[in-house]
Amino acid sequence: MVQERQLQGKAVSWSLRLWSAAVISILLLSTCFIASCVVTYQFSMDKPNRRLSELDRYHSLTCFSEGNMVSDKVWSCCPKDWKLFGSHCYLVPTVFSSASWNKSEENCSRMGAHLVVIHSQEEQDFITGILDIHAAYFIGLWDTGHRQWQWVDQTPYEESVTFWHNGEPSSDNEKCVTVYYRRNIGWGWNDISCNLKQKSVCQMKKINL
Repeated sequence: MVQERQLQGKAVSWSLRLWSAAVISILLLSTCFIASCVVTYQFSMDKPNRRLSELDRYHSLTCFSEGNMVSDKVWSCCPKDWKLFGSHCYLVPTVFSSASWNKSEENCSRMGAHLVVIHSQEEQDFITGILDIHAAYFIGLWDTGHRQWQWVDQTPYEESVTFWHNGEPSSDNEKCVTVYYRRNIGWGWNDISCNLKQKSVCQMKKINL
C-alpha cells in the first residue's frame, strides 16, 4: 500500500514537471513569435525610408516609384538624362560627336551600356520618338557574315520583329545598321558601312532600389 502511494506520488510529480516544461516552452515560443512580428513590422515599415535614403546617395539618378502600398513601392531608376522605358534606360549621347559603329559601341560601353537592341514595335516607337528626324543613329545590330545578323547583347535576332525600310538590307558590304527617318514613310532600319560616322542610341538595364 505504501509502495503504491509512493508510485502514485512519483507519477503526479512527473506529470507536474511535464506540464511545467510544456507551459514554459509555450511561453518562450509565444515571446519569440511576438518579437519576430514586431521586428518584421518594423522592417516593412522602414523599407520606404531606407529606399529613400538610398536614393539620396544616388543623387545622379532619376527615379520613378512603382507599387500601390507605401511599403511595396519599388524605385525604378535611370542615370540622369537617360529615358526610362520598360526594363531599360535609353540615351542619345550628346557628349560624343558622330562616330563609326565600333566607336559608338565603345562609347556606350564606357557608360555601362551598349548600342540599343530593339525587340518590339513599342520599343521601336519609343526610341524613334526621342530622335531627330534629320539624323541617322547606329543601333546594336550587325552582320557577322553572309547576312547573319547579330544583336550586341547576344539576344536572338528574329526576322518577324524587324523594322527594315523597303529594299533593305541592300548590300553585303554594309554590315552595320542605323535607324533613320524617310520622308512620307517614317522611321526604319538601313544597313550601311560600319566605318561611316553616325549618331547612336545607348541602352542599359534599369536600376531597381
